[in-house]
This record gives sequence, C-alpha cells and structure tokens, in this order.
Amino acid sequence: MKRTTAGVLLAVLALSLTACSEEKQPPGSDVIQTSAAETGAATASAAPEADVAADVQVLKCESTSYTPKVTIEVTNSTGEDARYAVTIAIKDAEGKASGEALFAKNRMTPGQKVTEEIPGDTPVKGKISCEVARAKRLPPK
Repeated sequence: MKRTTAGVLLAVLALSLTACSEEKQPPGSDVIQTSAAETGAATASAAPEADVAADVQVLKCESTSYTPKVTIEVTNSTGEDARYAVTIAIKDAEGKASGEALFAKNRMTPGQKVTEEIPGDTPVKGKISCEVARAKRLPPK
C-alpha cells in the first residue's frame, strides 16, 4: 500500500512540475494517450501524435464579426470509452497565432462522432486558418 501511495505522489509531483513550465512547445508536441489500468489507477503512455490528432478534423474555420468560430468533428477511434480534450490554434492571414478554440468531452463511446461548433477566445479580423494544436485522449469520467 505504501509503495502505491508513493508512486501516486511521485506522479502528481512530476505532473505539477511539468505544468509549471512556461516553455513554448510546437503544435502537437503534447499529444498523448492515456488509459486506465484494471485497478482504476491511470497510467500514461506516449502514443504517436497522429493517433489522437487523427481523431480530430477541422470542418470549418471562419471569422465572424466578433470571434472566430471553428467546427470540428471528433471520433473515438479506440475500442474503449474515452475523454477528449482538444485545442485548436487559430492563425491570422499572415499565419501568426491569434487565439485558440477549446473542446472537451467527458465520455465518448467507441466509434462515437461528435461535431461541435466552438468559439475562438480572441477576436481576429480578416482571413483565418485553424489547425489542431493539442489533442489528448484520457480515461473517461
């Protein structure tokens, strides 16, 4: 029991230290996949970036009179229920980062597709482009 508690504390400490970093990462560099062990403890394993990011498609990226609107489709390509957290990078006409749009879904069944329109967080004038910046697949809540 002490060994399990110590392992959990070390994992929490490592995640806390990682979360405090302000170092900029290239888009998609933190795409990870995690799964729950049979005991209910979460274990993280690195997955190919394309694995999780391939579950996300940007269907529409448009500038409106106030904030951008992004329509995405997320498909759970695994054989298990999963939770998704996705960040879409919004860029202006010159390709400069100009904001983000966030998507989160607590439980998606295997093969389930969710299409959602999500607002950008910052007004951007003119033509914009959108791409998946980060995508995470986690154990469902």
